[in-house]
Amino acid sequence: MDTFVYFALLAIVILFLLGTPLCVTFSIGSIAIMIHVMDFPVGNISQIFFTTISGYPMLAMPFFIFAGNLILSSGGMGHLRDCINRLVGHLPGGMAVAICIFAAFLGSISGSATACLAIIGTIFVPMMAASGYPRAFASGLAVTSAGLGAVIPPSVFMIIFGASNRISIADLFAAGVGPGLLAAVLMCLLTVYLSIKRGYRGGEKAGPAARLEAFRKAFPILLMPLIVLGGIYSGIFSPTQAAAVACIYSLALGTLVYKGITRQVFMDSLVETVRLSSMIYFLVIGGELFGRVLGYVGLPQMISQWVIDLELGPTGFLLAVQAMLLVMGFFFSSFPMVVIVLPLFLPSVMSLGIDPALYGALAVFCSIIGEVTPPMGPQLWIAAPICKEKIGNIMREAWAFLGVQVLALILVTFFPQISLFLVHFVR
Repeated sequence: MDTFVYFALLAIVILFLLGTPLCVTFSIGSIAIMIHVMDFPVGNISQIFFTTISGYPMLAMPFFIFAGNLILSSGGMGHLRDCINRLVGHLPGGMAVAICIFAAFLGSISGSATACLAIIGTIFVPMMAASGYPRAFASGLAVTSAGLGAVIPPSVFMIIFGASNRISIADLFAAGVGPGLLAAVLMCLLTVYLSIKRGYRGGEKAGPAARLEAFRKAFPILLMPLIVLGGIYSGIFSPTQAAAVACIYSLALGTLVYKGITRQVFMDSLVETVRLSSMIYFLVIGGELFGRVLGYVGLPQMISQWVIDLELGPTGFLLAVQAMLLVMGFFFSSFPMVVIVLPLFLPSVMSLGIDPALYGALAVFCSIIGEVTPPMGPQLWIAAPICKEKIGNIMREAWAFLGVQVLALILVTFFPQISLFLVHFVR
């Protein structure tokens, strides 16, 4: 390998350790290698910038982000909380169980773990603390359950992974439903167990009339995932078209039904969408450039050959990759893992006959778990001020729920039909 390549890769590592924005870190070193070593025409680099983010599937990402921002500001979140709380609030630790269900549903309309955490931390954690739950327990449950929002479709991470690697986004969405719901169910069971063990009691059981009234108020927002995901899987519209429909529906709910969206709220949602989408697009471009460099040095092929030589088999390979991603999650955030690391194993996935949708769903889930594990754990740093609790206390309560999520990953790995049944149904 050319000496210049070593120096350029070393420069990328140094920039990363210095805290340089990832899009700049990967782009500068990669462009230098492409020009000076790969003899890549300078004019074609700008073409890569354009083609990487101009694809039709990639267009779905900002629309889903915008729809999520609108629906979270619509004024309907309180009605959704009341509906779920009146349904399960009487169970031991009922309010904690409601968080898990709320997070799973919120994932189906926002696609962002950070957005889920902001809503759960603002709505549920103060309520639980006022009802006698330890704030650390409520915060640990909030930060881990929020990760379901990035696994259950529509998931921004799956859109990025699918669009960047030419994998069907609809298949990835379908593959994420099973693992996400399984993790939610296991978290609910663990929550009930811990609540009984620690003496966290449920509230009064709501009567049929109260439940029906809460359901009536939440019904418009409950329809959103049915419209969006149902439209995708029934073939009425593509994921990108579904994202546009989600924006229109969210705007209609917020202005005509719940009346929470004002002109200022709309502009704030738009600005936040542009800010987040721009950051993601630049990171995807950097990942595309860096991926070409890694392809030039033959790293994906070396990994594929190494996997073949180990003779792990599909299940062993998936378990090994998940273990590696979980360890990497202690030191890296999910975005560079999804953009840079996950594509490296795709040649091995194909050679072993593993469904790329299954691999994508499990790998994205692993990356999301890393969002909560210290010392990196960006979700922890976000949760601390929102939930008004120390990071150490949050993490102490979060470990059990993270363990349950890892258990869900293992179960899906050994029983892949949990993830693939819906994929095969919609294909």
